[in-house]
Amino acid sequence: MAGVRSLKRSDIQDMNVNDLRPAREFAKAFGAKCIIYGPPGSAKTPIINTAPNPVLLATEPGLLSMNTSNVPTWIGGTKARIDEFFKWFEHSSEAKKFDTLAIDSTSQMCDIGLSESKAKHGLAQYGEMADWVYPFLERLYFMREKHMYLIAKEEVLPSGQRRPYYPGKYLPTQIPHKYDCILRLAKTQIPGVGETLAFQCNGTYEISARNRTGTLADYEPPDFTKLVAKVMGQ
Repeated sequence: MAGVRSLKRSDIQDMNVNDLRPAREFAKAFGAKCIIYGPPGSAKTPIINTAPNPVLLATEPGLLSMNTSNVPTWIGGTKARIDEFFKWFEHSSEAKKFDTLAIDSTSQMCDIGLSESKAKHGLAQYGEMADWVYPFLERLYFMREKHMYLIAKEEVLPSGQRRPYYPGKYLPTQIPHKYDCILRLAKTQIPGVGETLAFQCNGTYEISARNRTGTLADYEPPDFTKLVAKVMGQ
């Protein structure tokens, strides 16, 4: 077949069984990748304080719920400011000292992208926004040795199902599909406990949630460090 050649022995890098590693080592090397969503006022932002050694990209206006927090924070209210943060976070040696990246919120990142779009028509605006946002969130998912606490607003579909909010048709399926943990944070009636604030880690017909690790209970306490330890099997 034209353009296809057989591999020669010299084309193949030598390897042996000693190069193989347990799959768990690779899983743990990438950290806990989580999208956190829930209704307004459910403490999604202040729980960043419970994350392992966090740095915060704040795209939402106002941080009143963090008025006693010492978490290092960058205000990213424009595409240029967000681009500047990611350039630093992905390439600076300074960023290596942080264990968790929190974004409040990824939904607002999308809205910023839409508001600054130079496209003239609606569909083109959504496409331009997705082309800007999605590569960031994809790279964060594959980033080694970093936990992700990515906040999203809550959307209620006509069916009544609640899920993370991302505008357009592409992002609402592609972003949640990629991330390992989709966690809804809200006050919930838990059998034997009563109403309490908790992460819902497994989905129902009404609630979109997922835990690919299988290490989390249906509901977990609102402490991200403890949740990370369970995700990582520690």
